[in-house]
Formats: sequence, C-alpha cells, structure tokens
Amino acid sequence: MQLHDTLQVCLLALASRYPEHTVDINEIVLGHQKWGAEGWTSEGIIDLFEKTCPVLLQEMARLFIDIQRCEIYLPKYAERVPAFLIHCRGKIPCCQGDVTARKEILVTGGVQV
Repeated sequence: MQLHDTLQVCLLALASRYPEHTVDINEIVLGHQKWGAEGWTSEGIIDLFEKTCPVLLQEMARLFIDIQRCEIYLPKYAERVPAFLIHCRGKIPCCQGDVTARKEILVTGGVQV
C-alpha cells in the first residue's frame, strides 16, 4: 500500500485498511511529544495534532506499507527518516490510549485508577 496525500488522509487510510494497528511517533523527526510517542492509534494522533499542531495534519505525507516497511514520511521534515512507525501486522504493541487517557495518567502521576 502506498499513498501520497496529507498526513490526515494517510492516517485515515491506515485506520480504514488496518483497524488493528498502533503508531509510534518518531521524536527524532517531530521532537519530544508531551503525551508520549508510542502506542497511538491513527485517530488518537489526529486528535493529538488537532489540539497541539493542526497544521501538521495538512502537511504532505507518504504512507508505505509493504513487506519491508510500515511507515509514514513527512518530506518537509525528513526525506529518509520516517516520522511515524506503524505496527499493523504480526504482534501489535498495545495501544497506550488517546490524549484524554494519557492526560489522566499524567495527572494521577502514572497511577491508573
């Protein structure tokens, strides 16, 4: 699967094609992520960036899912380093929750109640 479109469209396509997936944000490309970089769903990332950096969702992106890679690139930020690492086949890491769930964990000091 290959798609060249906005980041939001790529994330929505990923969710449609692979409902069971998680996505890790590459902090080398996009910087430190206050709410964590690992274990997001596509919908969670869209929600995160709608709240923190909505312009990023409109950036052109390249989604690649094949035998060798499952990644999304943001050419404006890094041509050869993926901005997002996708887990959609085989053993998929657990989702860490959306922005609301992550905020609650931060507020309670990492103790889930």
